[in-house]
Amino acid sequence: MDNSKIHILIVDDDDKIRDLLKQYLKNNNFFVSTAINASDAEEKLKIVKFDLAIVDIMMPGKDGLQLTKEIRENIDLPIILLTAKGEAEDRVRGLELGAEDYLPKPFEPKELLLRIKNVIKRIKKDNHIINVIKIGKANINIKKMEIQKDRKIIKINASENSIREYD
Repeated sequence: MDNSKIHILIVDDDDKIRDLLKQYLKNNNFFVSTAINASDAEEKLKIVKFDLAIVDIMMPGKDGLQLTKEIRENIDLPIILLTAKGEAEDRVRGLELGAEDYLPKPFEPKELLLRIKNVIKRIKKDNHIINVIKIGKANINIKKMEIQKDRKIIKINASENSIREYD
């Protein structure tokens, strides 16, 4: 599986967890962006098309369950919830709101990686993962290595491709 075309958004208010997850997923060849809270995530979701979101439930302000509900009402984005809450009713609530999976903290990063891969396999079967990332009015086609905006096409070279991470 070529993970480099999969763009994941990590939403967690804990800097340490967010940074560790980002590095771990980047080391496993995923394209990763982060958000420090629901508001930050909402702003990024307005301009970037993500393939999957990993959302912490317990955040100040709008929590991960509220964010999950709003995301699922507006866009078709697979969500894996992370939380210190391990009670069955919390897991059920998250799944009822549309999350694809639920992982209680603490967790093994490898377990999260396997859950991500399982969600992606299901999505690929439904042909939802595409090779285009939308940023504002521009479409970046990762497979073709080009940017299309206002009917103009610009080729992306390898150096430019390495800086496409949005964080």
